[in-house]
Amino acid sequence: MRVALVGARGHGARHVENLLRLGHDGTATFVGVVDVADVDVPVPAYPDLPSLAAELHPEVVVISSPPGTHRDLALSAFELGCDVLVEKPAALTVAEFDEISEAAAEHGLVCQVGFQTQGRGSYRRLCSLIGSGALGDISGIGAAGRWVRTDSYYERADWAGRQGEDGTLVNPFAHALQNALLLADVEERSDVVVELELFRCRDTITADDTACVRVTSEGAPPVVVATTLCAATSLPPVVLVHGSLGQAVWWYDDDKLTVNEHRMAVPPSVDLLENLIRHRQTGEPLVAPLAAARAFTTVVEQCGKADVPLLPARRTGDRVVLDGVDEVVVRAAEKIATFDELGCGFGR
Repeated sequence: MRVALVGARGHGARHVENLLRLGHDGTATFVGVVDVADVDVPVPAYPDLPSLAAELHPEVVVISSPPGTHRDLALSAFELGCDVLVEKPAALTVAEFDEISEAAAEHGLVCQVGFQTQGRGSYRRLCSLIGSGALGDISGIGAAGRWVRTDSYYERADWAGRQGEDGTLVNPFAHALQNALLLADVEERSDVVVELELFRCRDTITADDTACVRVTSEGAPPVVVATTLCAATSLPPVVLVHGSLGQAVWWYDDDKLTVNEHRMAVPPSVDLLENLIRHRQTGEPLVAPLAAARAFTTVVEQCGKADVPLLPARRTGDRVVLDGVDEVVVRAAEKIATFDELGCGFGR
């Protein structure tokens, strides 16, 4: 299938590499890119999607541009008759989510969201364990994200650190949130209740760099995701599934899963673009369909509207450290508790 890419810099560079790989394998034909800057790619570059489509006729458009552009680009791609793989967050509001969903249905096209960790073999194995009852009754899903980010992280793009488009739950730890919602089986629900605690330790940003969210829905286990970019030390993000027969620990970036401290064998990962292409060719189910991002989008929208107070933090060179946060985010995931309930000093 003929594939075009919108946004070839930053994370888009990974899509360039993947498209070249798929081209070498004969799975896809990488026809061109759209970018507002000059980019070093071995395919033609265009200033906008309609001009590219007029000459190159793509069948799939991969969107890896700033989050605020996703809605318009997805709608444009559907008008041009293209299926879409859009990076997360696909939409910044539920209204945008509905627009994209309705447009895809109207044109008979599909939209996959770039939650690549949903393609991990460890995710499929964990879903199987939960579904089979191997973990017993699930009492809660927790996730913890703890990274160190320097000032340069917020200089990488104009939208970096901007509330509504960025923030720990919306962008760097979006996978932690989405994965927890999926494992709680609330990803498509519109009746979720969202409790947010958002904070920032830099006065140069408006989005959070430290956050805790609890998502609840009737009949489903509660979800708590706690995150920070102001840690003293970085650790791989982790999802904890608390069951009456044991606990699963999933390091989604590393494709590693343990149950009651035993390492589990996992099947191979699935590439999202390959999966979308096979969906069109054979009917294979989409791994990360847009419909499965409804609850995630509800949280994203609320993050864009919430208060984000400034916390005093310790500056160390080109980064800031929120003392005590390293332990707190892990305890929140372990206890399925908010910052405030843990009495950590910066919760509400």
